[in-house]
Amino acid sequence: MRYIRYIPLIFLLLVISACAPTSGVFAGSGGNWQSTGLTKQHIHALTVSPDNSLVFFAGDAQGSIYMSTDGAQHWTPRSAVPSKAKTLLALSFDTTGKKLYATTDAGIFVTTNNAQTWSVVSAANSGLPLDSYPAIAFDYHVATVIYVGSAHHGVFMSNNGGATWSAINNSLPSNTVINGLTLDSDEHQLWAATSAGVYRTSSNAIAWQSFNSGLPANVVAYSVQPAFISGGAQGLVFVGTNHGFYRSAVAGNQWTASQESLVRLTIYTVLIDVSQPTTIYAGTNIGAFRSNDNGQNWSGMTKGLPTNQPVYVLLFGNTGGAQIYAGANDVYAYSASGGGFGFGQLLSIVLIVFFFYLLYRLTRGSRSRRREILKPEHIVEAPPASEEKDDHPVSQ
Repeated sequence: MRYIRYIPLIFLLLVISACAPTSGVFAGSGGNWQSTGLTKQHIHALTVSPDNSLVFFAGDAQGSIYMSTDGAQHWTPRSAVPSKAKTLLALSFDTTGKKLYATTDAGIFVTTNNAQTWSVVSAANSGLPLDSYPAIAFDYHVATVIYVGSAHHGVFMSNNGGATWSAINNSLPSNTVINGLTLDSDEHQLWAATSAGVYRTSSNAIAWQSFNSGLPANVVAYSVQPAFISGGAQGLVFVGTNHGFYRSAVAGNQWTASQESLVRLTIYTVLIDVSQPTTIYAGTNIGAFRSNDNGQNWSGMTKGLPTNQPVYVLLFGNTGGAQIYAGANDVYAYSASGGGFGFGQLLSIVLIVFFFYLLYRLTRGSRSRRREILKPEHIVEAPPASEEKDDHPVSQ
């Protein structure tokens, strides 16, 4: 019976391991990417509707647009951006979810009818020059504020939903290519990943400051992501570069390479899992990688992806944001069909086996004691009734 006292503890551990949150989309290293049907399209842009996580828009390098309304299971062609745009660089919804913006090598375009028609944003009288625009960002507290980054003219800001624009390039080196923009609306900070490294300004764009201490010389930054935006630690920032992945615990004031910095890779995009902010995904020039410890260590997510295929964009989508998608030479969806499992699942299995072992020992012990009791030499017969009367005579 000594094992009985362990049963409540085992039951509690089973409940904890079953309810423990998994990191990222799937807990372990298993899983694989599956094609969603846009093969050989060289997808450079991918976005999901903020109003419906089953609605996706994808754009290829030639400017073609595709739409899915069922979580990227099926795609239908939509109207391409105007023909003068040869390369589609990014697709992004504004904060209202009503406008879809396409940034291209020939300006910026917007649609309000699910890409049936497009209107030009970078018109001559708007203040935006004709240029390539790799980056766009929105203020989630002020829906009318938009930022865009160009290849040759720096950063521009609009306070009226894109009707007019003004340059915000004070202290930003000239001819700097803006590869990515990220606005931390809570901290009122605009981050820029550029051909000259990492820069930051306040949201009112007084002046840009360089944040390159600890980064390699002549580094090119492609994606800057403050962890706090996605529920991570305050002051923790990640950057993907042409020399791998770097992180800063002091708001970009000093960068350090992680234990596995992916130093030989180019990191095009960095994605933080909002459900488990210590889980980071990186799209690189040879595929996708995942870290479960804030970018310190990495494991490849290569099964199902073409060998050495660049991944330009990563995002969450589908019901509840439960699946991760990658834009490469197709749109790929990551699923757990590869059969991998994590530590929580392994712990559950071990505890279940131990639980049934204890039950087996308990029942076996009970049967042994019962057989011992029923042995003839241990059976005590009751004395005859007549003898009981003789042993206890009645007093006269």
